[in-house]
Amino acid sequence: MDALFEAQFSPLADSGRALSKCGKCLRYMKYISTQPSRMYCGTCEEVYYLPQKGTIKLYKELTCPLDNFELLIFSLAGPEGKSFPLCPYCYNSPPFEGIDTLFGATKTSSTGKLGKGAGMPCFLCPHPTCPHSLIAQGVCACPECSGTLVLDPVSAPKWRLYCNMCNCLVYLPQGAHKISTTRDRCPECESTILEVDFNKKTTPLLDGSTLYTGCILCDELLHSLVEMKHGKSFFKRMGSRGRGRGSGRGGFRGRGRGGKWDDPKMSFRDF
Repeated sequence: MDALFEAQFSPLADSGRALSKCGKCLRYMKYISTQPSRMYCGTCEEVYYLPQKGTIKLYKELTCPLDNFELLIFSLAGPEGKSFPLCPYCYNSPPFEGIDTLFGATKTSSTGKLGKGAGMPCFLCPHPTCPHSLIAQGVCACPECSGTLVLDPVSAPKWRLYCNMCNCLVYLPQGAHKISTTRDRCPECESTILEVDFNKKTTPLLDGSTLYTGCILCDELLHSLVEMKHGKSFFKRMGSRGRGRGSGRGGFRGRGRGGKWDDPKMSFRDF
């Protein structure tokens, strides 16, 4: 039976293609695209399961500050499919408690069968200094649930925010050269201030300048340039049990007013 199995199936070490470096041995791990998709380190002989039914790419050779694993980008197909970075090790072994799970996350249980994994991507990570975490990329509370709107790092030139709990999408000024979060917060609603580098040919600024900073909820110019819609989601709609900045606990609490906002000026309710 063993010989028959080996004749029909390639060993795991010979499958897949080299994609990202392991944070433990610093050697390349292989990406196995067949279901369930996963990363395999032949040196450490360890398997790291990934989100399913999407594409996986290396994320600019950036590394996780917690374990030194190279980050990956997971993307769903289609114009409204969301993308997010993740660390293979953190995704399988979350270093923080209270992280909600994703659909499609898998890992092996004590019985060796595939089951639901822990699933901590970067948009749920409360690391205080990592530039890819919820703390750095979260912008404001989601108007549809208790999650947080997070900047999609690879959405250029169609920049957008997505909710880390439901399928809400917020499109930012289109065609901008760059949109990034800052460390500043809005004094009125505590949302993260965004820095927008407009295209000089399409800049809405009257003096022709291109660099602009402001809050997408309170700044009249930025608020007039955003559009809210619903896109394709890759996780459960968590409702009031979410752990986003809007109404989480501990490190997840913060920017935005959380839940449903009463002041129409402070929300996307009338879009």
